[in-house]
Amino acid sequence: MRDAALIGIDWGSSSMRAMRISDGGAILDVRRAQDGVFTGTGDFAVRLRAHLGDWRARADEIPIVLCGMIGSDRGWVRSGYVAAPAGLDDLAQALTDAPFDGVARIVPGVSLSAGDSAEVMRGEETLVMGFVAHAGIGDARLCLPGTHSKWVSLRNGRIEAFRTYMTGELRALVLAGGALATDSAQTDSRDAFREGLKASGAALAQRLFQARARRLLGGLPPEHTAAFVSGVLIGEEIEAESRDTRPVFVLARDGLAADYRIALEEAGIAHTLVDPEPLAALGLWRIARAAGLLAG
Repeated sequence: MRDAALIGIDWGSSSMRAMRISDGGAILDVRRAQDGVFTGTGDFAVRLRAHLGDWRARADEIPIVLCGMIGSDRGWVRSGYVAAPAGLDDLAQALTDAPFDGVARIVPGVSLSAGDSAEVMRGEETLVMGFVAHAGIGDARLCLPGTHSKWVSLRNGRIEAFRTYMTGELRALVLAGGALATDSAQTDSRDAFREGLKASGAALAQRLFQARARRLLGGLPPEHTAAFVSGVLIGEEIEAESRDTRPVFVLARDGLAADYRIALEEAGIAHTLVDPEPLAALGLWRIARAAGLLAG
């Protein structure tokens, strides 16, 4: 195997990704598993050794840096938060030791308290640090779609402020049970997604009910329920962000990238899609270098 300078672990709620990272932040090899912090069982050190497999031959010589929910109160070791504005050095100085072979550190999350508003992120901060190096941009507006979508204001390479929308989680919950659930296998529909974007109603709860009413009245095929609900929820998220007229970089790929592209176009918001796949590795490498964990 090609030599790696770092092993990076992006360990979230429902899955994990292990990466062998070069001296420069590129991914050399990657391993994925549906073994999330919330869904897997057993000792985290044992599970990590199993995922690393034959990488273990040098795992005690190569530093390991982990990010994501692995540092939460339900994870391996609670790594806490650094307060925004937060940048590379803040994250690097607040790494938390993990009880593993050799050097293993967990990246902290980022918190924000502003008046009556409170925000936290965990994992996204590493993507943001990767974006700064990847795009060469220190001042930007970012959208990181997902279970808990983040809209981040970046200034001088630091996370200055951010807002969270429970878009992905709400979608999963409302489709899993209750009035909007259906036994029909769901298929993608751009038309149903656009209908959801344009659904009338002043309140989100009112717009969501449109999925049931239209289905009962024959205006929405049952198999397009999820696409319609996605349109409602993503539309609500972007509507809330439309007061800010700056262009936005969207860190997403595949179907999620397509959904946000359509929604942003409908809202008239200029945007650029960025593939997030290499960003966590690059962010972890930058944090490890800033923390003095890498040779040279």
